[in-house]
Amino acid sequence: MRSFIFFVEGVHDVNCVARVLLLRHFKEANNIDQLPQMWKDRIPRTYPFINNRLDRHIPMPSFFMKNNLCVTVVSSNGATNIINDIDLYLSNMTKAELKQVNGVCAIFDADQNSAQKSFDDKFKKYNKDMVINKKDFLVGHCRVRGEIINLHYYFFPDNSSKGTLENLLLEGAKVVYSDLLDSVNEYLSKVDERHKYNWSISSENKVKVGCIANVFQPGGANQTSIRYDNWISDESMSFSYVIKKFYDFIVDLVE
Repeated sequence: MRSFIFFVEGVHDVNCVARVLLLRHFKEANNIDQLPQMWKDRIPRTYPFINNRLDRHIPMPSFFMKNNLCVTVVSSNGATNIINDIDLYLSNMTKAELKQVNGVCAIFDADQNSAQKSFDDKFKKYNKDMVINKKDFLVGHCRVRGEIINLHYYFFPDNSSKGTLENLLLEGAKVVYSDLLDSVNEYLSKVDERHKYNWSISSENKVKVGCIANVFQPGGANQTSIRYDNWISDESMSFSYVIKKFYDFIVDLVE
């Protein structure tokens, strides 16, 4: 069985990729017996995982299966960890395991820079001992233990503009949840500024997504709405270039 690995910043991003995969009729693997041996060997069997520290945990990758492909989505718990995680995963694979990897993709937020500027920033603290480097991503592959691994990257919202995952989701909301988005905008305009004292530049968009998500998943986490509701859907793709571009990018990699 072949594998493709996505490395993302957090659980919201995991579920954004998952949404596309589910629309393409991938099935999430919930049983270890469904996984290829290379992934079975990497799942911890005991708890706690780190020196008996009960406050530590290891985020478990999500696995999606279709035909002879296992798509693995790794949450790196922050953008600064993604490059290191890719290096760690590839460094610890045997030659036989590397032969099974179709490719690797890193997904980031562009934040307040263009995608190109954000890409350059990711490698400012590059460790020369890594098996991957900036040039590898630019040419689209690296060589590990003699095996060539295809490398890809994407920056939310559209792989060129500044912004975040929330910008992408709100592009979908403009199409499928326009009434709710109008109501949320009106609500936020009435919220006193004293309640926004600790907001960052991206906080307002996060609040908008959270308000809409809670309509469909009352009391639930945003990631549940991202995965199962229509932010990314046939309808939103029909009218939003941003949504369609991300969807096509993922599909082109895995199919």
